Amino acid sequence: MKWKNHIDVYIKKSGRYKRFLAKQLGISENQLLAWRKGESFPPVDKAMLLAELLDCTVYDLFERTDED
Repeated sequence: MKWKNHIDVYIKKSGRYKRFLAKQLGISENQLLAWRKGESFPPVDKAMLLAELLDCTVYDLFERTDED
């Protein structure tokens, strides 16, 4: 199974700037970009804060799929 990343969808819905989100999360914009691209995943505490900032759940941000 794979994890499908929906971070960009929720960032666009929120209307928040990526720079603002990175600052609120205490991370670099490059780290946020890596999460958005699916190159890495945030630690649980950062994922929970990101979901709160984007007004969604952690499950909304990351969803398991049966794709290979």
